[in-house]
Amino acid sequence: MSITSKVNQYWGVNAHLHSHLQNTAGAWEEFHTAHLVDLARTIEAQLPPGYRVRLERSLQIRDYHPDTGEKIYRPKPDITIIEVGSVARTGIPFGSALATPTAIFPVIETLPEQDEAEYLRSLVIHEMVGGEMGKPVTRIELLSPTNKPPGDGAEQYIAKRDTALRSGLPLVEIDYLHESASPIRSIPSYPNGQAGSYPYAIAVTDPRPSLPDGQAFVYGFRVDDPIPAVAIPLSGEEFLPFDFGVPYHQTFSSLSSFYEAADYEQRPVHFHRYHPVDQERILKRQAAILEALRRGQKLEDGSFSIEGLQ
Repeated sequence: MSITSKVNQYWGVNAHLHSHLQNTAGAWEEFHTAHLVDLARTIEAQLPPGYRVRLERSLQIRDYHPDTGEKIYRPKPDITIIEVGSVARTGIPFGSALATPTAIFPVIETLPEQDEAEYLRSLVIHEMVGGEMGKPVTRIELLSPTNKPPGDGAEQYIAKRDTALRSGLPLVEIDYLHESASPIRSIPSYPNGQAGSYPYAIAVTDPRPSLPDGQAFVYGFRVDDPIPAVAIPLSGEEFLPFDFGVPYHQTFSSLSSFYEAADYEQRPVHFHRYHPVDQERILKRQAAILEALRRGQKLEDGSFSIEGLQ
């Protein structure tokens, strides 16, 4: 029997859910979309006067499968020759008593251009000038599997990231994906077991006043650690203290496809891909849930303490 709860039973990123998201086709993209909306609403409510947040085209491309990293090919013929006056390839008759079409196209040519749809979405904070949308001051990216090594979109993302930072725009990158390495060169690789690595991280890269003088602040955290509150750069010396845990817990509870994917009766998918210290935390979290149920407590009252659990 499954054990699930609409309330996230972890203090931070839900290891059960995120193992599922990284190993189920299409699951990450659904979470990505929902979480960006919750992030935008929470940030908008806390921004000081003179700023606005918008969902905009991401640096991350979508013409790669969001889970496998395989390129999605959309065939488009260069030249199409149609012989009017015969039977169409689909078998639809015309001529004699039926009207003759004035044009025939391959179905693929009737679909809208996908240029915009090939990109994921990100958040961009703008400065308002005279009530109008002004310059962008910060970009916020929620990293996806295909845009992290070894995904096929990693090189493209890294190149676009480089261009964005060289333009002087601060970049906040949210990485809740422990099964793939960070696209940020200096961050130790968790899947490769490098020393000092963490399963999750929020990186704030500020290229101001110049790229050589800028700094990257990386906030790594473990399974069951609270998601950190960090400073989001704004214009000049301004910044927004922001708790990234608040919108995360909102997203987790927002759809049954998220919270019902976290079955605490079972270990997470690919449990072996967590480091031993994180495996121990997962097992203690499961033990705390089972102990709470044994005592007759409601999981909606969690998360529960793991102190003293073996």
